[in-house]
Amino acid sequence: MSPAAEGIRWLADGPPGAPLAVLAHGLEDSWRTWLPLAADLGQRWRVAALDLPWQPGTDYRWRQRPAADALADAIVGIGADISLLVAHSYGANATLHLLCRDALPARRVALICPLYRPPGRPVTWTLFDRARTAFERHIHESLRSRQGDRLARTPDDVLATMTRKAIDRAGPAGFLAVFEQYVTSAALPLDRVRPPVLVLGGGDDPTLTPAAAGALAGALPDARLIIDDRYDHFCHLRHPAEVAARLCDFAASPKLEEVP
Repeated sequence: MSPAAEGIRWLADGPPGAPLAVLAHGLEDSWRTWLPLAADLGQRWRVAALDLPWQPGTDYRWRQRPAADALADAIVGIGADISLLVAHSYGANATLHLLCRDALPARRVALICPLYRPPGRPVTWTLFDRARTAFERHIHESLRSRQGDRLARTPDDVLATMTRKAIDRAGPAGFLAVFEQYVTSAALPLDRVRPPVLVLGGGDDPTLTPAAAGALAGALPDARLIIDDRYDHFCHLRHPAEVAARLCDFAASPKLEEVP
């Protein structure tokens, strides 16, 4: 097995002849984030999740290489046709970079809460401070979403301690990795993207505002936009059945140019 193949987790076999869905996680996350979604997708899809370098507990030396290159290597290890690639947050931005290179071998792509800066939004210290606040909130919400039924039994002070340790573990390098992706996204040549793209976001996500999500979808040649006011940055964890249904609908829909 190649090193790339070692980072692939097969989560669902799907029915006979099922199409393949591949899932790419965000920063300080892992393939495990996809388990709830894979349980629903697996009824119709064969599902594989990638274990990417930006998983928890790294020293961030992987930043010396573009995230898109690491994602490309992981996809090569799949060794099968990809009908749908689903990527979240930092993984979604790595996916966008590959799409702009026309180097992503997937028929359709779904971006869940990507980090997108509309070209007209200037990079200021105020923006920097807001981004850092959002980064810490995401870590807090990520921990909460992973508690599941245990959340109600977890004391607030314990959750606060867990959050602080997670923020310290990511450190400035983690925040700067995210901020750099956000800043540079404004210069991506989105008109080069070929596959149909679903942009899925939430009204309760401080990073991808509905306006930014609309700007991203509007700049893509063939895109669909879904904003649900109930969703936050981790909607694939909090609403896996709904998100799975939206992904299946997108995968079954015609391309925009095929619509009469």
